[in-house]
Amino acid sequence: MKRTNLLALLVLTLFVSGCATTGDPNRLNAFHDAQPKSILVVPPVNDVTDVQATTSVLATLPYFLGEKGFYVFPVNTVKTMLEFEGYYEPAEVHAAPPEQLANLFKADAVLYVTIHEWTSKYMLLATTTQVDFGYKLVSADGATLWEDRLQAQYSPNNNGGGGLIGLIVDAVEAAVERANPTYIPLTKTVHAQALVTPAGLGSHRGIPVGPYHPGYSTYYGQVAQASGEVKND
Repeated sequence: MKRTNLLALLVLTLFVSGCATTGDPNRLNAFHDAQPKSILVVPPVNDVTDVQATTSVLATLPYFLGEKGFYVFPVNTVKTMLEFEGYYEPAEVHAAPPEQLANLFKADAVLYVTIHEWTSKYMLLATTTQVDFGYKLVSADGATLWEDRLQAQYSPNNNGGGGLIGLIVDAVEAAVERANPTYIPLTKTVHAQALVTPAGLGSHRGIPVGPYHPGYSTYYGQVAQASGEVKND
């Protein structure tokens, strides 16, 4: 399988768990009230042993938030400034009052990410690579605006056919995935599903667009219209 085609196929492997509330029409009310313009991405809490997980998450998140229409503070600058303030460990950052973190950068909201899983499990003829991220967006005054948790996994599509040749091909594909797991494509897929997927007014996923997105005015016009319809009822 060509890796250039992998990202599109990975979407099919996503499955959801955690804290998003399916069908709750009020779940984005706090976000709509706050309408954040800038987002501070703090270092993720990494519950796994691979340090590459933290780097990969931080390197890929800003792109998707920018695509959604938000200003994102440069993650390297954020890390340096947090260390200057005495925050050397991600757990310490996550435990700090969000109001304090937001004030350091004059950010409208803070995005926390927890890496729950980042593994590649190898068995003789198959390798499964899996990631599991939790997201939580909090306003500068400490209110939770949005949260979700997503998992994605990938196993090589064993198309070796039957017989000895097929078994050899399957084993080679599994070994290749084990040697070079598809962590980055999986990470990008989860970010895209969590952040870029249109939120809708009743959807269980996605965040609303930010002020630098071309659909910002249209989206909040729909929000105002829906709010008016609810009040009229």
